[in-house]
Amino acid sequence: MEKNNFIAVEYQLYSIDENGKHLREKTDEGRTFSFISGMGYTLEEFEKQIVPLNEGAEFSFQLTPEQAYGEIEKERILTLDRSIFQINGHFDSEHIYEGADVPMQNEDGMRLNGHVLKITDENVIMDFNHPLAGETLEYKGKVIENREATTAEIQGFLAMLSPCSCDDEGCDHDHCGGHCGCGHCH
Repeated sequence: MEKNNFIAVEYQLYSIDENGKHLREKTDEGRTFSFISGMGYTLEEFEKQIVPLNEGAEFSFQLTPEQAYGEIEKERILTLDRSIFQINGHFDSEHIYEGADVPMQNEDGMRLNGHVLKITDENVIMDFNHPLAGETLEYKGKVIENREATTAEIQGFLAMLSPCSCDDEGCDHDHCGGHCGCGHCH
């Protein structure tokens, strides 16, 4: 597989189940999904399908759950103490409700999103599986651009993927292009 190609695509993503196909996301008119190949930013199987295609090529392919986001893992569905979600002694019902997607952080500082499944008087049951886990996916679209990435594009992409290493709460993160993933960027 070619590494360091700048690739831009327009696409529609469908999930497929016993009830048919369901549109899950799509690129907006005139706005592409862009990435640099070989950097682990996209699903490996997605990249394998897209990288060999030339500019202007149309594509349509399916990925099994194993090729995409894996099966649903029961151990990623957790029962958390309701007190974790308190602000000033009160449960944060504005942000924590059934069906909400909540950004969280584990004890190792890793950021992850949880989906609130149920709230009881004592607990909040959350699913930390990827939202598309367990689903067969179908991608349909067109390659808008596929060329060797420039050094500046590679450096910019690496900066976007790298967490900011500074501990300065007042940092404006200009050195990371405002995309360091630390939660302070705008």
